[in-house]
Amino acid sequence: MAGFSVDVLEGGSTSWNPKEIGDKIKGTIRGIKRVQQTDFTTGEPLFWSNNDPRMQTVVELQTNEREGDDDEGVRTVWLKGGRNYEAAEGKGSSGEVALAMAAKDAGVTSIEEGSELTIVHSGLAKPTTRGFQPAKLYAMKLVPAKASVAVDDFDFDDD
Repeated sequence: MAGFSVDVLEGGSTSWNPKEIGDKIKGTIRGIKRVQQTDFTTGEPLFWSNNDPRMQTVVELQTNEREGDDDEGVRTVWLKGGRNYEAAEGKGSSGEVALAMAAKDAGVTSIEEGSELTIVHSGLAKPTTRGFQPAKLYAMKLVPAKASVAVDDFDFDDD
């Protein structure tokens, strides 16, 4: 399958922001990339205590959702990591862990453009920082893209 240029992700798609546990989005992956997290109040890049950048995964989905005539249904989903969340409500994993588990369940080690991804906001973690919203927990299902075969790959000779 051809690679996907992340340059097209710089456009103005709408972010998916689930409000309630049970909110769901389903679509075809148009792109996926890792970007550095930024501070919520200052916009400055975030780093771990060892000066490694704090990363997150950005998935761009083509969905059937529309919010007006100009809406093409593209939704951006921002997924953070974290393995040790204890659920305060519902259940689930951090976004990146849920995505990795969905890939493992689908039997793939690489998530390709054209794969179908369903994301369910399945819970809330116990708050870890006073005054901040609890982390959202997710459950996901990934259906890998089907490989295509070019007509030129077939041997039509009558030997």
